[in-house]
Amino acid sequence: MEKYQKYIDNYSCSNKLRRLCWNIFCALLYHPFGLPLFNTWRIFVLKIWGAKIGKGSKVYASSKIWAPWNLEIGQRSCIGPNTIIYNPGKVILKNKVAISQYAYLCTATHDYTSPLHTLYWQDIIIDDYAWIAAKAFIGPGVHIGERAIIGACSVQTKDAEPWGVYAGNPAKYIKKRILKNE
Repeated sequence: MEKYQKYIDNYSCSNKLRRLCWNIFCALLYHPFGLPLFNTWRIFVLKIWGAKIGKGSKVYASSKIWAPWNLEIGQRSCIGPNTIIYNPGKVILKNKVAISQYAYLCTATHDYTSPLHTLYWQDIIIDDYAWIAAKAFIGPGVHIGERAIIGACSVQTKDAEPWGVYAGNPAKYIKKRILKNE
């Protein structure tokens, strides 16, 4: 019943109206400002709509953010071009996180065993210095550990340990990430 209650709250008329207003605002005053010099403007727009964003972070104009009020970004993190953040639940990116182009962060799914096909969600948390590579999918409730890498086109549905390198569909642990001294 708790999952169902969250479903009702998230799809109330006021929430639908809020999302409609965000989509209109986004189409007029967010997406058209794609040049890098407008990053400060895009961050300002996201903050107006409730996002919490640290200094030095970058968000590309082509990114699609479902609910900026459920987005938290630490300092010097980046949401790359054409990234989709479907966040009925919170998406928390800590410091110096890189989300590469066409990545998909999805906090919600449906209960396929329910006759109501109920939508439920769990937060996604991505720790400091983690890298989500191009076209990777991060599922609901996943916690990506510090400095972990999720490889290109991977499907991550389980937590990723710190310093781990993951790849594949479904993503599997490949090896420990080791930094070279250059």
